This record gives sequence, C-alpha cells and structure tokens, in this order.
Amino acid sequence: MKVRGRATLDAPREAVFAAICDPGALLEIIPGCQEIRQVSGDEFRGTIAMRLPALVGSYDTVVRLVETDPPAYGAFDGRVEGRAGGVAGHASFRLVDLGSGTTIEYEGTGVVSGPLARLDSRFVESLAKGLIDEGLARLGRRLQVVPVEPAG
Repeated sequence: MKVRGRATLDAPREAVFAAICDPGALLEIIPGCQEIRQVSGDEFRGTIAMRLPALVGSYDTVVRLVETDPPAYGAFDGRVEGRAGGVAGHASFRLVDLGSGTTIEYEGTGVVSGPLARLDSRFVESLAKGLIDEGLARLGRRLQVVPVEPAG
C-alpha cells in the first residue's frame, strides 16, 4: 500500500508541527481515535475505532517518531492491529512555509496483514488517503480554534 498527498493549512508550520506531535491534538484530529498517550519522548500508543464496512472494530496503534527536523520534517513508523488484521508502515511529512500558511506534503507505505489483506489494494489505499485527508482537514480547523504553541 502506498499513499501520497498534500494539503494547505492556514497556520504557521511551527504550530502544525507541534500539533502533529501533541497527544491532545492527535486525539481530536485522527478519525475514530478513542485514546492516545505519549509513552516516551518519541512513542505514542492508542486505540482507534473504525465503523467502515470490512473494518468495523477497535484497533490498537503504536506510532514512533523516528526522524525529525522541526518544524520542517518528520517520519513515523507504526502499526495498527485489530481483529480484522493490521497494517505496519512508515510515513513521512514535509512542512513548507507559505508565509500565510503551511503546505504539508506526506507519503507513506504499509504492509496489510490478516483478513484486511484480502481487500482490494486500491480500496485500501483510497480508504487510507481519505482518512488522512479527513485528519488534515480536522487539523486545519483545530488550529484555527485552538492554536498549538510550538515547543521551545
């Protein structure tokens, strides 16, 4: 599975980067996220509930920030696992300052396992891209209401 895309957010890239690394923001912006906690400086664990056909259920997640260059770049390794199967993968994002906002460019790869692996790969990629785009739209709205202060 491969996904790639971009979005423009009306917020400075320092605030966007800070929100991507903030458990409170992630809880609000990740579709279906029920719980998320930072278990170390670079590792997050949580639970996501999916209510989509063939994916209904609860999924445990582990995401580790493996590389950063704040506020310009970050990369994650992660795993999502549930009764219907799992996905293990790697994703990266680049934040580009537009002066009046930020463009986020992302790409990721994943390996689908278990019953989920029987689904059409184009369907899985489309679903993943849709969830990412929904999360980025939520991030944009959240940053307008609750700006995240950059760490430092």
